[in-house]
Parts: sequence; structure tokens; C-alpha cells
Amino acid sequence: MVSRFCCTLMALLALTLAASAQQTPEPAEVLQSTGERLLADLRRMPRYTCVQTITRTYYEAKQPSWHHSCSSLIAAHDSRKHKLQERGWDRLRLEVALVGGSSVYSWVGAPRFTDDTLDKLAGNGPLGSGDFGNFVNGILLHTTLDFKGERVVDGRHLFEYSYEMSVGKSSYKIKIPGGWTAIGYSGTMLLDPEAKDLVNLVVRTDELPAESTACLATSEVTYGRTSIHDRMVLVPHETKLYTIHSTGDETLNQTSYATCREYSSTVKMIFDGKAISSAPVPSKTPDAESPVDKLSAALPAGLHFNVHVITPVDAATAAAGDPIEAVLLNPMHGKKKEVFAPAGARLHGRLRTVKWWNEPTDNLQITVQFESIEIAGKKVPLTAVLYQPHSAMSMSSSAYRMMFVHPYDPSIGGTFFFREARVHPKQLDSEWVTVAPNEAKDKE
Repeated sequence: MVSRFCCTLMALLALTLAASAQQTPEPAEVLQSTGERLLADLRRMPRYTCVQTITRTYYEAKQPSWHHSCSSLIAAHDSRKHKLQERGWDRLRLEVALVGGSSVYSWVGAPRFTDDTLDKLAGNGPLGSGDFGNFVNGILLHTTLDFKGERVVDGRHLFEYSYEMSVGKSSYKIKIPGGWTAIGYSGTMLLDPEAKDLVNLVVRTDELPAESTACLATSEVTYGRTSIHDRMVLVPHETKLYTIHSTGDETLNQTSYATCREYSSTVKMIFDGKAISSAPVPSKTPDAESPVDKLSAALPAGLHFNVHVITPVDAATAAAGDPIEAVLLNPMHGKKKEVFAPAGARLHGRLRTVKWWNEPTDNLQITVQFESIEIAGKKVPLTAVLYQPHSAMSMSSSAYRMMFVHPYDPSIGGTFFFREARVHPKQLDSEWVTVAPNEAKDKE
């Protein structure tokens, strides 16, 4: 009786182990099936756009490390168990669209995307692209992925694969003084064997060329699927880009993605100055004649005006690229006392900088740039800078100060400095003066 029971138990155990073995997918099979799914997805990727919010945190080396090689800086970073001292942060918000497998960018809500916007929007900090499939496509087509083992992440059993991309097959490019140059990279992929899907991608560059201001860049992208036009599309959920600079300083970009959707024909796509598609712009009949009706383009230079910003600015969430509105506090007069715009006229613009810095002291920097003003039913282009009177402004503990931005600055506008990370609407009340629009373009 005991013998028969033992035999039965062993048979059941053998069947359980066999079933378990059959349920565990082979790494090669998971890679092949997932790779085929991802490549098919990329081939029929819909036209879609997402809003991405990028917070860049800057870390400062204790001493400039110009005399250290990139190899030693990379080794020091890899062995370090703590972060460098934080120097400050800035934040920007962009809209990214996937067009023909490439990413193009604009400010959020802007009427068009262009193929050269990323450089202009980046400012002085690093930005990266390729999260929307460029890396995945290249890795699956041009590298060999090796199974490294199984990892458990948030309760999910994932398969990890490593790869190496040679320079000759790489489409990863960085900008150096002489132009763009391709670089090799390596990293890992995490695949979900049950869902047959990509979960995580790590891309670590080879040591960057000596002409670059950086030594190394490492991206980590977390992916998920979201519904776009009744299809579950693989999109990045979060990206971290860590850059080691040749000075020894380091930067961490943390990017989140939201409101991914298919874009319609009302979005204008601009390449090489030619519009592919655009929506008709409704025209309006002026309610009354004003001096602006006689203008062929923007307002003339030298017009002084006072504004009140009506868009709330919360330093905890605000970002460069956010639209902003203001109203005229009094009529905009010309040199001959003619009225170009009445009091209460609406101004439209954007935040161009939202930045917290601790040099020389802790301060919040907000840069405002106006783009247009509504006059007699028309949106008239507006190019202006803050007007700084010759008399010095009082600097009490609760006061703010304004910095005049030179009209040749491509990010023409005005910067406000605050000692606290709070912005009250009245603190943005200010006087401005128009400048010729071509003065801003000369520097770009």
C-alpha cells in the first residue's frame, strides 16, 4: 500500500515538473517572438504625439577635472556610492511627434513641428532622443542579443539580454563642434516572456570623442502600452539620461510622458522650410481700424507697455515651454501718442526658463517671452524685452529684481529672479519695450 502511494506521488511530481518545464519559455523563443512583434509594431506605428516633461538636475564636481581623462572620470562615477553635490535644476516641457520613425519637437500647443527644434529648445543642458523606437529598431536589426538571466522586477519575472552596437552600424549621433558624429553603444533589454513585450532598455555610449564636452551618456527607458486610436501602442513611460561631463560635473535628465495621442491634419509639419500639411487659419474682420492695420508684420520697436500676467506660475510644476497669457495694464502708445493697443488687450507667450540655482545664492529664475498681442481681432507678432530703468530697483527681502535681456539674445524676453520658490502674479507685473524682430533672428 505504501509502495503504491509512493509510486503515485512520484508520478504526480514528475507530471508537475514536466508541465512546469513546458510552461517556462525558452529565452531564444521569447527573444524571437518579442522581436518580431516589436518590429511589426514599429513598421505600422501610427502618427502620434506625446507631451514630455524633462527635469534636468545638475551635479557639481568638488574641483574642475580638466586634467583628468574621461576614462578616470567614468571609473570614478561607476565606483562612487553617492551623488555629487547638487547645483540646481531646470525644467522644460515639449511636444514630441513620431514621423516616419524619427522624432520631431515643438513647444506644447505650438502650431507646427520642425526638424531642427531640439537644438533650439535644449538651451545649455543636454537633451536626447530615440526613446520612441529608434534604439529598439537598430538593436533588433543590427546586434546580437545574448541572454543574461532572469530578473524579478516589481513581482514580474523578466528576461534580461545584453547587446553591443558597433559604430559602423550605429545611428546614435552626438553633436560636436565639427557637426554630428556616430558613436557605438551597448546595454541591456528586459523582456516580459508572458506578454512578449519590451519593459526596459538601457543604452550606454562608448567613451565619447575628445571633441565632445561629455565623456559618457547612459539612458534608461521604461516602456508600457497605451491606447492610441483604438490600438495598444508601445510608448516610453519614463526616461533617465545620465551624462558625465569632461569637467567632472554630471547631469541627470528625468523625462515623463503624458497625453499620447494620434495627431490630426490640423498639425503642421515643417521640414526644410516646406509645410507638409496644415490647417486653414480662420480670418477675422477687425472691429475698428488701428495703427496696426497699416503694419506688414510686427509692431515697431520702441513701444513701452505695462503688463499683468494672468497665468498662474507654480514653480513646483511650471516648465519652460508652458504657454502664458498677460493683459495690458494701460494703452500701448506710439511716439505720436497713437494707440496701438487698448488697455486689457491680451498678450500670448511662453515661459522660456524655469530654473532653480544656488549660485551665487539660492534663486528661482523665470524667463518670460511674449510672442503676440491681440489687437482688433488679430494676433499681431510681438517681440519685446523687459524695460530696465536707469534708477536701481529697491531690493527688499520680499522684492524681486528683473534682468534686462539684450535684444540680440535668441531667447529674447525678460528674466525674473526670486529668492523663494514662490511666484505671486503681482510680482510679474512689469514694463516692457518692443524691439525689431530681425534683431532677435540675427543671433539664431
